[in-house]
Amino acid sequence: MNTTTTHIEELDLALADMDLPETEKRAQAALKSLSGILKVRIIERGCWVEYDSHLTHPETICKALEKAGLKAAIFQDSGSGEEGSVNF
Repeated sequence: MNTTTTHIEELDLALADMDLPETEKRAQAALKSLSGILKVRIIERGCWVEYDSHLTHPETICKALEKAGLKAAIFQDSGSGEEGSVNF
């Protein structure tokens, strides 16, 4: 019997200047390299991420994108329900 539980959360991120296929690939690669990322959906000027909150956190996700050369801002966090404002 598997007693491991995942704590699935969703995060909507705004990503500045993500309008080229290469930039989208960089974002996808940065996110998928993180432990705890379950699903990634790239959308125009942003992305939706499903993650296990016991393995990663919104701040870690944003830092990984920034390390890949992208400006990331939390648009909405399903865990807290908080919405952010985006000022790039």
